[in-house]
Amino acid sequence: MALQQGGHVVPVRYTGIPNPGEAFGRLKPFRDEIIRMQGKLRPFATDYLILDALKKALDTAAYHFTREPDFYSMRPEPSRWRRPGD
Repeated sequence: MALQQGGHVVPVRYTGIPNPGEAFGRLKPFRDEIIRMQGKLRPFATDYLILDALKKALDTAAYHFTREPDFYSMRPEPSRWRRPGD
C-alpha cells in the first residue's frame, strides 16, 4: 500500500511485527525440523504432503511480512575476492 505525502508516494506497511526478518529467522529451526521429518516419510504420501503444506505456509508468511521471496533459502557467503576497480 502507498500513500501520497507532499507529492511523493510513501510505501506503508501495516504488519504489526517490528522486525519481521528477526521474527521469522527465529522460526528457521522449526522449518528445518519439518524438513527433517519429511525426510523420514515417503515422498508425496499424505503425511509428507501435510508437512509440505505447513512448510509452504511458513514460507508464504515469511514472504508476506519480509517481502523476501526466498527468505529461508540458503545464501552463500559473499565472495571476499574483488577485481581491481570493483
